Amino acid sequence: MSRPLCLLLDGEFVSALPRDGAATATRVAWRPEAPLPMVESLRSAFGAPTGLVVIVGLAFLEIAEPQLPPVPNDARVRMLQRDSDRYFALREPAAVATDGSVAFAMSSALLTSWLDALSAWSPVRAVVTVAAAAALGGHDGRWTADAGDGSTGQLTIREGRVQSARRLRGGGDAAERPLTIAELTGGAWRAAAGTLDLQLLDSAMRERAQRQRARRWWQSAVFAAAALVLLAWSVDRWRERQLVALQQEAQTLEQSTAGARAAQQRLLRAQGEQTAIAAADRRAVLADAPPAVLARLGELLPRDAFIQRLEWNGTEWRIDGSANDAAALVPLLDADAQLVGVRAAAPSMRFLENGRSRSSFSIVFQTLGAPAPTRGGQ
Repeated sequence: MSRPLCLLLDGEFVSALPRDGAATATRVAWRPEAPLPMVESLRSAFGAPTGLVVIVGLAFLEIAEPQLPPVPNDARVRMLQRDSDRYFALREPAAVATDGSVAFAMSSALLTSWLDALSAWSPVRAVVTVAAAAALGGHDGRWTADAGDGSTGQLTIREGRVQSARRLRGGGDAAERPLTIAELTGGAWRAAAGTLDLQLLDSAMRERAQRQRARRWWQSAVFAAAALVLLAWSVDRWRERQLVALQQEAQTLEQSTAGARAAQQRLLRAQGEQTAIAAADRRAVLADAPPAVLARLGELLPRDAFIQRLEWNGTEWRIDGSANDAAALVPLLDADAQLVGVRAAAPSMRFLENGRSRSSFSIVFQTLGAPAPTRGGQ
């Protein structure tokens, strides 16, 4: 496949220039009513290009300046298409084009014969008039172009639009520049990407071109969707490989740091135990802590008293045990300034132990929370 080509169809010659304009234009003589020899000559010269844009010269165009209502350009094209015999000197179906002020038309049958021959060689991407190609290429000013039969076409372009087009006998004004395919190629390819109302087409050609554009759009959308799916799959595979690599690295790190992590766990447990011991030590110096209460009771109770149980319910302490004289313990404890609310929680029961009489006690009391006494009592 070779580069796309731009073709300029004049009365006696067809000029061909690759899209990038790097080569010199090639001219081939032709007969408009028999285009096949011309196509074969171009095939021999260029092989199989990937696409064509066709520029129709003024030699084949009817020119008109119709007074149309201020409607969008595609609506103007439809009006011209419907009433072509009213605006142009044609008594047959016509292909028409306009960009607003000036309209162009040619025989639809003649144009179809050209496009059929060219399409059998390479896809035709657009068909434009020489005036539209010059205007879309941004060539403002006054230009001349071959109009066939010894006449010259005169074009005036301002701000990218055709302002006037005339066919004159003889040559043009010396101040006017002739249009060549080199000036027209850029605008012709812009027409291929622009709206269809700027192209020289009849109704059937316009519908066919619309379908082809829609098909190319859907093909592009399908290719884009496939590319996205492939990209997503590639990313997923990459992420999977990365995940496996990270898992292997994590496993290696876990094995290499097992000893350090075990030592850290032992350190944390030791720190927790140290914190608990320190809290217990701080608590032990308070007067209402169990060690302090036991120490205080050891100082107050007689040597024969034996405490079997010490209980704290959140507000009161309770002691259960036995002594030689349990009845004397309540007054004894109540006399201490640090103990309040001293009372018997249950009746005292007498019993013999190793032949000696003893009695049980169950006493409830509260502490005032004053500093604990020094240890040393029973």
